[in-house]
Amino acid sequence: MESALVKKIVSGDIQAFEMLFNDYYKRLAYFAFKYLEDKDSAEDVVQELFSKLWLNRHQLSIETSLNAYLYGAVRNACLNQLQHQKIKENYVAAASGSSAVYEALLPDQIDADNLSLLIQSCIIDLPPERQKIFLMSREHDLKYKEIADQLGISVKTVEAQMGKALRFLRERLKEYLVVWIIILLKSIIYL
Repeated sequence: MESALVKKIVSGDIQAFEMLFNDYYKRLAYFAFKYLEDKDSAEDVVQELFSKLWLNRHQLSIETSLNAYLYGAVRNACLNQLQHQKIKENYVAAASGSSAVYEALLPDQIDADNLSLLIQSCIIDLPPERQKIFLMSREHDLKYKEIADQLGISVKTVEAQMGKALRFLRERLKEYLVVWIIILLKSIIYL
């Protein structure tokens, strides 16, 4: 039954997808609520899961049961959201400028992984086209001309979008980076 349903979804059967959605939505939202303790956030996680599931249905490959796959995906999304939320809270606390906060955020909370997650969350907050241009430049190492050619836009547009993206990231990360530098200096001093 499950494998037949998945095959129908992969082939683009909207009725099969609606049946899956109707069968699982409330249960998954309740499951997400146990993690996030916020109804709207829980529903957002589940809606995002189903949205991604439909958009990527042609690549869908479920090795476990459908039930385990869906609950596992929701659990992972909730854990990612909680970690992202913790990093944002640390960022806001660090931006307040309290020296007690700097002490509270020492190495166990601010490390390369957390900084990387914070940067990723800032990149996600970029407008979609700007985000795409930024990622093409920074992750795929494309030159502005190559980006312009691929997207059918001018090099000047690419330059302008990259400038805006970098200003946005610099502004969003400046306080956090100050804390990061302080931690690096403290670790050098204690060597």
